[in-house]
Amino acid sequence: MKHIIKKDFDAIMIPYPPILEQIKITNKLDRITKIIEQRKQELNLLDNLIKARFVELFGDPIRNPKGWDVVTIGDIIADVRYGTSKPAVEGGKYPYLRMNNLTSDGHLDLNDLKYIDIPDDEIEKCVVRKGDVLFNRTNSIELVGKTAVFDLPGDMIVAGYIIRVRLNGRLLPEVLSQYMNLEVLKDILRSMAKGAVNQANINAQELQSIKIYVPDMELQKQFIEMKRQVDKSKVAVQKALDETQLLFDSLMQKYFG
Repeated sequence: MKHIIKKDFDAIMIPYPPILEQIKITNKLDRITKIIEQRKQELNLLDNLIKARFVELFGDPIRNPKGWDVVTIGDIIADVRYGTSKPAVEGGKYPYLRMNNLTSDGHLDLNDLKYIDIPDDEIEKCVVRKGDVLFNRTNSIELVGKTAVFDLPGDMIVAGYIIRVRLNGRLLPEVLSQYMNLEVLKDILRSMAKGAVNQANINAQELQSIKIYVPDMELQKQFIEMKRQVDKSKVAVQKALDETQLLFDSLMQKYFG
């Protein structure tokens, strides 16, 4: 077993600035840490604003106090497909969306994007296009059911742990995604999921059996416009958060690296 002896440990040189300098460094790092926490709180508040506005416009999804038509998700779907089980390859032709590319709050994270090659005659089975809804069917019990709208201009391929859903026009993609990401729906998904070792699964048939209300289309459009404005604010806050975190990391490296 690798270890370090006391003699070597005692011989390690560490920076030891004067006490006043230490206080200045600590105060500066504390200020930046507080700003980082404030930015995170702002993001959380914006997420909560979207959720609150959803319920305000459409009503509680379980009690349906506004009396919207209630259907199953299968009734609002034009096409549903599983992604491909083929592995990613270095230098592949198509971007490859996997379950880690879907965030728990309903967005796409392309920071760790892989690529894949798919035969032309298999493309339509697993390609995802703008407006498709992506549902993470297999994951941990905490994360299974993550749902996001694919809103990018280019085609991508989805992996087998994702179900690709195309809607028939009765419900807009962003409304379905927000509905599925409500905490009350996540509780329903967790109760439906079949467990395995560190994994839970919900198949396409189970997904399509979930009940959902269908609000007035004008209200759906109103919600989407509001959400897009809030998302713009989130982008600005996230950019400020990333820049502040970068500053903090560089100062840590400068003082203690």
